[in-house]
Amino acid sequence: MTESEFYRTKEELLENISELFLKYGLRSTSMDDICSHLKISKKTLYQFFSNKDDLVEQVLLQRRDSRRIQKDLEQLKQHNSIEIMLSIRDHIITSLNSQMPANLFDLKKYHPDIYQRVNEKDQIFIQNLFHEVIEKGIRESYFRNDIHREVQVYLFVKQMAFLGEPELMSEIKYPLDIIVSTIVENVIRSFATPRGIEELEKLLNKTKKYTI
Repeated sequence: MTESEFYRTKEELLENISELFLKYGLRSTSMDDICSHLKISKKTLYQFFSNKDDLVEQVLLQRRDSRRIQKDLEQLKQHNSIEIMLSIRDHIITSLNSQMPANLFDLKKYHPDIYQRVNEKDQIFIQNLFHEVIEKGIRESYFRNDIHREVQVYLFVKQMAFLGEPELMSEIKYPLDIIVSTIVENVIRSFATPRGIEELEKLLNKTKKYTI
């Protein structure tokens, strides 16, 4: 097997195993179950993953990376800062809605180190992107230049991480899309110059027209 074939096969396995976890649950799906469903030997499976912890972590990272690739961040950066913030809102909503609380409970309880590492990578990703958006917004005169950037980025990242906690996801009173939309729009309004508010209202009204 060539190197390219190895990685292509591994990607296919990760996608199929991800579907099994979503369908049957993280804890309930053993390595034997995976081999049985995918009709492969355990020897083949262990060529790609050293154990279930390794497999679970790689599945989670592959799911997150594939969503980011689909979002195409470089193309996203061609838009203005308000548009990017609203795209981040949509991305977070899609990401949270695609997670199964039962699997998150299992992940946090039975694979706590993986849960911590993946969450940290997610937070660093959002933090770095948010910093870039703020800088871009200031250059465009959509955001004020007197905002306390470090504190605002910290608060935003922590709010998003809090929403992803499995204990909260099963108990929230309002739909996730409404909560995330409210947080993001409030953040934009707290940063925005009059020009930024005008752009936000224009984009929100445009979205409403397409959803009616």
